[in-house]
Amino acid sequence: MKEHDVFLLQGSNKENKKKYLDRSLILISQEIGEIIKISSYFESEAWNMKNSSIFYNRALHIKTNYTPIDLLKKILNIESFIGRKRNSYPLRKEYQNREIDIDILFYDHIIIYSFILTIPHPLLHLRRFVLEPMCEIAPNKSHPIFNFTILEMLGLCIDKLYVKKIFE
Repeated sequence: MKEHDVFLLQGSNKENKKKYLDRSLILISQEIGEIIKISSYFESEAWNMKNSSIFYNRALHIKTNYTPIDLLKKILNIESFIGRKRNSYPLRKEYQNREIDIDILFYDHIIIYSFILTIPHPLLHLRRFVLEPMCEIAPNKSHPIFNFTILEMLGLCIDKLYVKKIFE
């Protein structure tokens, strides 16, 4: 079975945010694959959400044997187990506060456009809260569509929302 390089982003903006990120990390390591690298915790303003509390985010580099769709199913199960409730499963029409959100940013160097999954994540290059933690763990990771590195995309990013490393 082939191992795949995957980059994920964890996010939480409800109650004990650090606890939700840490709990999902344990479940990812148990259910999905080996954790290779973990970014620091980053605090950020909510992106495109009104009346929302501050988010904690963290980027992960993992190795997995799962296909992209099976990986998505595992992630949705972990989110549900931790307490996330979705209005439109698995697609959402609007952003909501959440205990945990786990996004697939990259899966190897492949490109997928489907009704339920798009890889690389279609908005990652627009979001400083994604690029900052990704830059910490994989600054030279190349985007398979744009052919820019994470560091280059961060330099070009026009998102001015607050993002700050808070602890490792």
